[in-house]
Amino acid sequence: MRGAHYERELLYILYGKGFAVVRSAGSGGNVSVPDIIGIKNGQILAFECKAWANEPRIRPEKREDMIQWCEKAGAYGFVAWRNENKWKFKNIKDIKNKEIEWMDMATFFSIFI
Repeated sequence: MRGAHYERELLYILYGKGFAVVRSAGSGGNVSVPDIIGIKNGQILAFECKAWANEPRIRPEKREDMIQWCEKAGAYGFVAWRNENKWKFKNIKDIKNKEIEWMDMATFFSIFI
């Protein structure tokens, strides 16, 4: 329930920024799809959402599935991490690279709006 609550929170944030949004009810199933998809002016953002106390880990097969999904869709793929009452973002391709910092929400939206 908590994860779904935070997914909806991000969904409404994106909607408020002018994105058309979709929350996937099938995320986490056998066919890997992003938790949330936001589309604005032809730009597609796909998110795997995590609300963990510690930095999230993505199973290698889930990471690869999402990268492939994003390539097929022409989307930018991100892990969206809700921690300490803040959202942080990292490109799904960079999730294993500890040297690449998480973006805060202001930085993220300065790039994608």
